[in-house]
Amino acid sequence: MSSKQKVFIVIGMIVIIGVSFVVGLFIGQQNAPKNDLAIRKVVGQTFYANIESIKQYNDGSFHINVKGLEINDINYRGNFTFKVDNSMDMTWRGEKIKVSDFKVGNNIAITFTDEMLTSISPTPLTEVVKIQILDDER
Repeated sequence: MSSKQKVFIVIGMIVIIGVSFVVGLFIGQQNAPKNDLAIRKVVGQTFYANIESIKQYNDGSFHINVKGLEINDINYRGNFTFKVDNSMDMTWRGEKIKVSDFKVGNNIAITFTDEMLTSISPTPLTEVVKIQILDDER
């Protein structure tokens, strides 16, 4: 085997390895989970409700009981309850708000990611990710 043939084989092997690397990167990018926190979209179910009661417990936690509005799908017209803390995404007209801004009688939009709703009433929502006051005034 001449030295030209050896050089050609080495260059061919380097090209094949380089192409394999690029193809592997492309396939890996396509199959990687898209869970970057900076651009993560909240996927869940949103429904509309009216606040019926707000309870504060001794440990400082708040629980809100709501009744789903008639405009919802039939599965979201019942009574629901969930725990609220200031780490949740809570807004009114695009502004961040606190738990203390919620009042009995407010109409709100609730986004949650619970996988299964139980048939007990009020239905507990354990994975509420966003609450938005819909009323014109707080």
